[in-house]
Amino acid sequence: ELDASALRAALRNGDALVEYGVIADELFACIVTQQGVRVQRHLASWREVSAALHSLRLQLDTMRHGLQRLQRHLPLLTQRIQACLQRLHSLVWQPMAAQLRSCHRILIVPHADIGALPMGALHDGQRNLAEQHELAFALSARLALRGLTWQPAVTRRVLALGESTRLPHAAQEARTVAAMWPEGRAFVGSAATAAALRQHGEAAQVIHLACHAQFRTDNPVFSSLDLHDGPLSAESIESLRLEGAVVVLSGCETGVHDGAAGDEAFGLTRAFLVASAARVIASLWAVDDATTAQLMADFHASLRSGLNPAAALRRAQLNARERHEHPFYWAAFTLTGGW
Repeated sequence: ELDASALRAALRNGDALVEYGVIADELFACIVTQQGVRVQRHLASWREVSAALHSLRLQLDTMRHGLQRLQRHLPLLTQRIQACLQRLHSLVWQPMAAQLRSCHRILIVPHADIGALPMGALHDGQRNLAEQHELAFALSARLALRGLTWQPAVTRRVLALGESTRLPHAAQEARTVAAMWPEGRAFVGSAATAAALRQHGEAAQVIHLACHAQFRTDNPVFSSLDLHDGPLSAESIESLRLEGAVVVLSGCETGVHDGAAGDEAFGLTRAFLVASAARVIASLWAVDDATTAQLMADFHASLRSGLNPAAALRRAQLNARERHEHPFYWAAFTLTGGW
């Protein structure tokens, strides 16, 4: 059992941790700040939340057909998904919004499928949460404490891998990312291997992996990243030694997990955290290549300027929203581990 006083001591003024839970059909949340711990009961019916999440997933799946094919329908599709996101805001956020309004940074410990919710895209009809807060996820309160007390190192050495067999843009994305950093190295094509990740990952402060990913619903332990020398499974990732790196997984659905609670949630994100990554950025759905490449360039530019990973991702996403209003194009990536 985690001592709440340790969490309170690790939080700064203006920080909050929100951990969701469900009893029977009641969604509730524990809110931890420097000032104390408060339980917010009766946020919503969990059945209603699950139904709203299902509706959101249907809207996101529609966007898999690509921007060109959907261009003339985009205003209507944007209106529909914004209605879903506003509904979810009213269920999972609005009841505690007043308590969190003064919090600049919020660390969210989700329950089940809330972990698949793009929290930054939730809105009250006027403003997205991404406009109001720096947001990050943690798989459990225990791992939240680890993230609060274990900050990533100042970035100098960056390792970028781009495997283009299934993602044609990946090699160029890796080259672009590496070129943005004085000590950036790119391994692309046949050089984008698990062996290169093992050899150079331990010394890197940022690891950017542009490659196809597979989530195995039958056995999440065998979810993998497709590198040139074969799939790198979540089980194998756990054996890496990453020493507090920020890991960016820019492929499709790299942040999907099996929906189990807390530390038992299996997927690529958890695997990198087990391998001692300090932060993991991953995607909740199948992302668009062109918009993702620009978002990642913006993220690295902001990180290079000195912003923390949460602030850098927030800036990149809000910049992307200026180009494409539909959340499919800007809200897929989430940060896990801390700010």
